[in-house]
Amino acid sequence: MSPLRKLASFSTVLLVCLVSAAPGRAQEPIRQIIIGGTQQRLAVPPCVPRGTDDMSRDACATITRVLRDDLAFQALFKFVDEGLYSALRKLEPDAPDFEDWQSIYANFLIAVRADADPNGLALDLRVYSVDTAELILSQRHTGQVEDVRTLAHRAADAFMALTQYAGVARSRIVFSSDRDDLDGDGSTKELYMSDYDGYNVRRVTVNRSLNILPSWKPNGDGLAYVSYRSGAPDVYVASLLAGQSLNLTQGAGQSFAPAWSPDGSQVAFGSTRSGNMEIWSANADGSGMRNLTQNRATDTAPTWSPNGREIAFTSDRGGTPQIWVMGADGLNVRRLTSVGNHSDGAAWSPSRQHSEIAYTSRLEGGTFEIAVLDLVTRQVRQLTTGGGSCEGPSWSPNGRHLVFSCNRLRRWQLAMCDRLGYQLRTIDVGAGQNVYPDWSR
Repeated sequence: MSPLRKLASFSTVLLVCLVSAAPGRAQEPIRQIIIGGTQQRLAVPPCVPRGTDDMSRDACATITRVLRDDLAFQALFKFVDEGLYSALRKLEPDAPDFEDWQSIYANFLIAVRADADPNGLALDLRVYSVDTAELILSQRHTGQVEDVRTLAHRAADAFMALTQYAGVARSRIVFSSDRDDLDGDGSTKELYMSDYDGYNVRRVTVNRSLNILPSWKPNGDGLAYVSYRSGAPDVYVASLLAGQSLNLTQGAGQSFAPAWSPDGSQVAFGSTRSGNMEIWSANADGSGMRNLTQNRATDTAPTWSPNGREIAFTSDRGGTPQIWVMGADGLNVRRLTSVGNHSDGAAWSPSRQHSEIAYTSRLEGGTFEIAVLDLVTRQVRQLTTGGGSCEGPSWSPNGRHLVFSCNRLRRWQLAMCDRLGYQLRTIDVGAGQNVYPDWSR
């Protein structure tokens, strides 16, 4: 069974408890954990194994590590010092002693119990408000023992669902890599995908050609990408569950940089099918081919606005490559960027809180860096700087982080930072030159 089918087969039982732990309590039950000016203090003690067997203990150790990492990645909370847990009485996940957790100033307690055997793994999640001594979330996840990281990611996203921010722990990243280029001449790049944190890398394409510029279908079950498998670059649409690919552009000219519309019904791309590189769009099945730009400039690399009404793209119609925007029908074209002498590869943020476009720009020193344009203030902020270049940004599903590729150490690797340029880190997805990342929605 493929990893994706295995992921789809998990059984998840959800029960949200919004009743007070103490009868007669006057407070209203907590329905949402509000992240505001004062950070909430989370206690995430070690997972409690239901049995004393090694399999359950090992599963718990992984669950604890992954759950903490997922929540720390969000940079929204303060965490109770783990060294304080040993001073407390043994945690009973179903009936915690709230005075213990109040004594170390925890606002919320995330208690996890796990039970593993060769037949499967069960993870029980409890989230408590320490301040009001109430259970606010009770949830069980089941799966196979080897899927322990995925179950922990599910638990992290379940907790984030209690806040006003969506979690990203179950999201995935697709990218292009030459790690299986047997000839070593750069003629082969295949597509790979990983969990958001770089774990669980698996290969997507196997055609020993150049496969680049992948774009996730919004519902996560497919990709659009560019492949040279037929000689010239064409845009392909792949169904991951069915394991099938459709040649969307059918060898008409050269086609690049596909981007899905927010509803997954259309794909926009750059193409020379009319003689000059222009922006085109088509339905996901290849029908309804439409030319959106018509001029002597080079237009490519489209990205859709979250509401699907506009498309930003790269054009040199003003002299140098810059980011422009137009209606989804090709009308009302106007220029967005002017800072830097080369801007390309725009990615429109899906965030509801911020209206922003990230892109690659040559801003200083001759290298390419990641920049973000605020569409309201028209201010540009540079997120990366230093030796080498960083290119090809893609937003996280909640618009709070970006993934891109950098060659700081003379090898292209995936990297991440938050939308303000903090928390910069390299993501280890394995050997080779790893480029063109795209973050699933």
